[in-house]
Amino acid sequence: MLLLNRTLICAGLLASFNILAAGMVPETSLLIVNEDEQGASMDVKNTDGDAQLLYTKLIDLLDDPKPGLIVTQPVVRVDAGKTQRVRFVLKSSAEPLKVEHFKRVIFTAIPQREKNKVKVSFSQNLPVIIRPAGLAVNLEPWKDLTWNISNGNIIVENKTPYVVRMEQKAKLIPSGVFVQFPKTYILPGEKMTASSKGKVASSEKKIEIYPATRYGYKAQSYTVELK
Repeated sequence: MLLLNRTLICAGLLASFNILAAGMVPETSLLIVNEDEQGASMDVKNTDGDAQLLYTKLIDLLDDPKPGLIVTQPVVRVDAGKTQRVRFVLKSSAEPLKVEHFKRVIFTAIPQREKNKVKVSFSQNLPVIIRPAGLAVNLEPWKDLTWNISNGNIIVENKTPYVVRMEQKAKLIPSGVFVQFPKTYILPGEKMTASSKGKVASSEKKIEIYPATRYGYKAQSYTVELK
């Protein structure tokens, strides 16, 4: 009976409010900034029935803070059902970029306050890739990573100029044991060491990784020799 009463009370409280979901939906799951264009744009649609503020925040990663990127309008009002174009400007560098760089951008809807209404804000956290001028497009950069066993550890090195995205887990062959990497991406020139329950035996010959495309979609698994 006590549980029933609590349920009825909660239902009554919820019934006294209009509970709405407020969201800003970006046009794509990745922001690509080209150096030769000195910036980029992203269209974001207000899917809610009321006007909202769109708050855009850029996140510089600790392991890749430069080059600088600026959003020209961090806060802007977007009417219901309308689309706002958000402009990003790349700061000038002393030297031309030689490799890709990685950041994050967060789009957040800030609903208007209304009496007797509870509004839930949603944020979209998207990757940002900054591309050097003249760099050719590589749709499968994970195929150029180098893998080896060193002192019982799996080490991957990215000697390419591309940011490579992949799942943190990878499978050793022939044992089928999984190892774990600290991040879901590896930067140009970076080395990463996988964690495992014990030392990796020299009998492990290959590793199966699970890469992601530029836009974050799961790509076909890829198996490569361990050196």
